[in-house]
Amino acid sequence: MSVSATGGGGPGSTVNEDRRVAVSSVRTHRARSVASGTVPPPGDGWSIADDLDEQTELGALFARALVRAQLRAAAATVAIVAGVVAGLPLLLDVTPALCRARLHGVPVSWLVLALGIQPVWVLTGARHVRRAERIERDFVRLVGRP
Repeated sequence: MSVSATGGGGPGSTVNEDRRVAVSSVRTHRARSVASGTVPPPGDGWSIADDLDEQTELGALFARALVRAQLRAAAATVAIVAGVVAGLPLLLDVTPALCRARLHGVPVSWLVLALGIQPVWVLTGARHVRRAERIERDFVRLVGRP
C-alpha cells in the first residue's frame, strides 16, 4: 500500500507500508470468553441478555442451548414414564404367581396398578418440574437478568 506522507520524508514523498488492523468489539470478546468458560463480570458494557434481545448469533446459540437442556429433561421424564408403562406389563407377564396372588381378595396386580403407579407419576412429575426450574434458573443466572 502506497501512502503519501506529509512530514517525515518531505513533500511529495511516499512511504510503503503494509498495515493490518485487527477490528474487535466487546461482543467478540464476550463471545470468546463465554466459549472458553471465562465470562467477564457484568457491567462491562455488553451482556448475553443484550445478545438475546437483539437476536444475534450468540444469543441464538444460548437460546438453542436452553432448548436442548429442556429437551434432555423432557426426554428423561418420557424415558421414566415409558419404562414404567412398558415394564409393569412385562413384570406381570414374566411372574404369573404375582398375577394369581391376592391380598384381602383383591389381585395384587390390581393393587400395584391402582396404588403403586400413582406415586411414580407424582414423583416423576415433581422431578421434572424441579429439573426444568433449575435449568431456567441457571440460564437466567448465566444471562444476568434478575
